[in-house]
Amino acid sequence: MTTPPEENRNKLLSYQRDKFVRTEELTLPFVDDVGGTIRGYRIFTACKTVKGKIFRPDDHLDRLFYSASALFMQPPMPRAALKGLLNYLIEKNLELTEHTMEFLVDIIFSGGLSGNTMMQSGKGAHLYVAVRELEAPPAELYETGVSLATYPHQRMCADVKLLNYVGAVLAHQTVVPLKGAYEVLYVSPGDMKTILEGSTFTVFFVQGPHTVVTPPLNGQILDSVTRRVVMEVLSKQDDLAVKEASIDLNMIGTFSEAFLVSTTRNVLPVTKVDDIVMGTGVPGPVTRHVMKLFQNYLDSY
Repeated sequence: MTTPPEENRNKLLSYQRDKFVRTEELTLPFVDDVGGTIRGYRIFTACKTVKGKIFRPDDHLDRLFYSASALFMQPPMPRAALKGLLNYLIEKNLELTEHTMEFLVDIIFSGGLSGNTMMQSGKGAHLYVAVRELEAPPAELYETGVSLATYPHQRMCADVKLLNYVGAVLAHQTVVPLKGAYEVLYVSPGDMKTILEGSTFTVFFVQGPHTVVTPPLNGQILDSVTRRVVMEVLSKQDDLAVKEASIDLNMIGTFSEAFLVSTTRNVLPVTKVDDIVMGTGVPGPVTRHVMKLFQNYLDSY
């Protein structure tokens, strides 16, 4: 898509409870949503559009409705109705912006508790859909790679996508600037050595010339949609094997390459973890191959 003019960015439309609003005017009311605002009873999923279509919408809705069920939260509307609303919202934004941009779409379920209590109200959570312009990381990061700083933290209800990033905020005030890192990689606080996930991404390591390894879905990390896609793409390759396995910090030096994956970053090379340089310190051949495979998947979407 072409670079959108500024006036198109200001036209973006979002959804607030039961009405459409300009994204810049989107608000989350306080008084009648104490459960979400004060109790932190909120979940979400962040998806993007590719060629004007929501990327892997069913995967995102699977995770969102699973998260609601895991927290005993009543969804604001049936899944089919929500999917229809999302498609309509994207279509309207494409018209408003003259098809000049891709979107980042945050779908939020908020509250549903009774007043100031922790008890269920019997009503569904409130729905918010925030639509913004999708912004990619600087292109040079894909050429140079990025560094990660480890931090002992495991997200609460790790397999649920909560609106709680306090661990990441603390890491970005401490270990990230201390190490001059791009982002934070969580290590289990239970044993101080088991690698989990990043603040907003999944991590993969390259073991030998043909094997890619990532932490398992054992309740300690999020089931990332981008992770799902990478696992699917790699499982179809004859020259690469992908597996889930527990990874300890003391294993980092044995890996030749690493990369992270997320909705907004796709596949981004990692060239350093703490003080350990990955391989030669530049994005390696397997990582570049995975980057190309993922881009091919997006191009054919």
